[in-house]
Amino acid sequence: MNKYFCLITWVIIFILFEKNLLFAQQLKSHEIGRLWDTKFPTGAVSDLAPLQNQMTFPGGDFFYQSKRNLRRQGLWIGVTNWTDEQNIFHSYFVAECGPYNGDALEYATPISNKKYVLNRLPVVYVNDNFESRLLDSRSSSLRDKNLPADEKITTVWTTRVGITVTRHSYTFAHQRHDNYHIIEYFFQNTGNTNQSEPIELENQDLQAVYFGFFFTFVPSGDWGHQQAGAEYDDWVHYYGNTPADTLRGLWYCYDGDNQKKLVDDIGDPDETTGEFLSPQYIGAGLIHVDASADNPQDDPNQPATINWWPDRRFRSHTKGDTEQELYAALSAGVKNTGTDETAYRHPWEAEIQHPTVYFTCGPYDLPFGAGIKIVLYKAGGMISRKIALQAGKNWKLGNLQFNEFSGDAAKNALIHTGRDSLFQAAARAESAWQNGLRVVPDGPPPPDLNISAGPGKIELQWEAIDNEPDPDTGELDFAGYRVFRAVEHYTNQYEQIWECGGTSGNPVSTTYIDYNVRRGINYYYYVVAFDRDGHESSHFYNRNYQYGASPFLGARSQMDSVFVVPNPYHAQGLAFGGTVLEDYREVPRTEDRMYFMGLPYRAKIRIFTAHGDLVRVLEHPDPADPLSIANSADRVWHQISVSWQTIKSGVYFYHVEGWDRAGNYLGTTTGKFVVIR
Repeated sequence: MNKYFCLITWVIIFILFEKNLLFAQQLKSHEIGRLWDTKFPTGAVSDLAPLQNQMTFPGGDFFYQSKRNLRRQGLWIGVTNWTDEQNIFHSYFVAECGPYNGDALEYATPISNKKYVLNRLPVVYVNDNFESRLLDSRSSSLRDKNLPADEKITTVWTTRVGITVTRHSYTFAHQRHDNYHIIEYFFQNTGNTNQSEPIELENQDLQAVYFGFFFTFVPSGDWGHQQAGAEYDDWVHYYGNTPADTLRGLWYCYDGDNQKKLVDDIGDPDETTGEFLSPQYIGAGLIHVDASADNPQDDPNQPATINWWPDRRFRSHTKGDTEQELYAALSAGVKNTGTDETAYRHPWEAEIQHPTVYFTCGPYDLPFGAGIKIVLYKAGGMISRKIALQAGKNWKLGNLQFNEFSGDAAKNALIHTGRDSLFQAAARAESAWQNGLRVVPDGPPPPDLNISAGPGKIELQWEAIDNEPDPDTGELDFAGYRVFRAVEHYTNQYEQIWECGGTSGNPVSTTYIDYNVRRGINYYYYVVAFDRDGHESSHFYNRNYQYGASPFLGARSQMDSVFVVPNPYHAQGLAFGGTVLEDYREVPRTEDRMYFMGLPYRAKIRIFTAHGDLVRVLEHPDPADPLSIANSADRVWHQISVSWQTIKSGVYFYHVEGWDRAGNYLGTTTGKFVVIR
């Protein structure tokens, strides 16, 4: 399918998504660390949608939000002996807000969803093109220099039972604390079921209240199985609430072996490169639960219920389950530890496929005006992308070794170290909350960045932030800058390529020129500042992703040097970076790239089929096309016709007219190229 058509389709889907959800414009996202998450105006998150982060880990994909690890999320509030606003008595009632039925507006009414940031999102330009971000822009947040974290999203909504929910989500840029979010809930019996006055359920006390938190995890969005059909072959486990263990308790999930392939596919090795596409361990747990409405001390006996359901057994109003059945699920007192790998042949059996996990806190009696605080966290752990690439390659070649294991055993043991990373993140989240969020160090603010491509070089310039005081101590402890770069695509691996200040020996500068570049290759950068203690600014705040910076040769003064590369173009003979599936999702695709080279200052390129049909007219430079660069001798084309279709195999001819810088006509030239698909 044509990739521009794919992009248009996604845009249409997103427009419909906004139209159907009246509060979609209130979406706020954390995109500052490795764990990204979109906060909806109520406690529910429905199935994966085109443009939203759902525990995206690791972050870095600003367009597709791939590597999402949360399929659905919900919050249930159950009560007994309750009378609704129509004066109808209910022995049991559950205000079910997802995850199965999505953002059910009949059970929850959004009030506000606001984002606050310690540091403003930097401004990034590439060849004078402004970089914008779909879910996280400067206009979507308010600056608050007194924040205890780097970002906070505060969401308020009312529920059918008259409980107003206030949720604060905190996240950090610090590299030892950027793989978890802390979520603080305050549930208050206000009697308000919507935004309007008067209060519908004034002076009503709520009895035996349970709060249920539901999560459907799916490591990396089951990314790897899209190569062979999605199967969601995941295992879930509950860990914690055990003597002498500091972890309060968490549900976690990881990718299993679907046993349908000829190879062990734990971690979803890419069929072409071997890269482990789904090495994530993803989880959510409790940090604090009030003992009662009048006792804010932590209750170690919570959660009251720990359980999981496969999709086929998930209870919901949507499925016709009764209020008593829903309430019984919250109050069951079950302490289930998850799926048992030894009890099933494969993780996609009907009795365990698509597991949704949940824990509940309660029961509470909430007099009118009283409230309960519950603090959760979301976290992720995994091996690094660099290890996933290299170890995956070695595994595919049959020479992977790890901890005295080899082959599949080495692969699985390596991937399972992600569990240790997850537990470490959980422990840090608990410690950060218990010791005050300000205990997490803050780095310097991220600088604005300007990237300019030139002949044989790419120049980076950024704002000086050396006079910015430390937000924690107020001291001027700035030490230097570091520059990171990825090649070919912004989701590929970034490497540090330069440092100034600190112990580098390079004097502090706000300019870096990258000469280690090749003509026709796209480069992506970000710059971080660091202080004397080594704390850095966010590694995600000033990346370029919409526009790659590509060095070029200067425009030619004659028409005798125009040619096309690669020629012939052979789709199966190319070796670009990234996995096959990632390349397939790019718009336009990296592997469809061709270049007209040796062009004059201004040119008009006409491309024809062998039968003389006009395929496309390319202007050079074209101010409407960010891939077209003024003063360059090169013009990239992704083989897209005027009708937005990818061209087929065949022989094609081109006709080029040219003009010099002064506007003088230089004549024409012609040639041909071959495409093999």
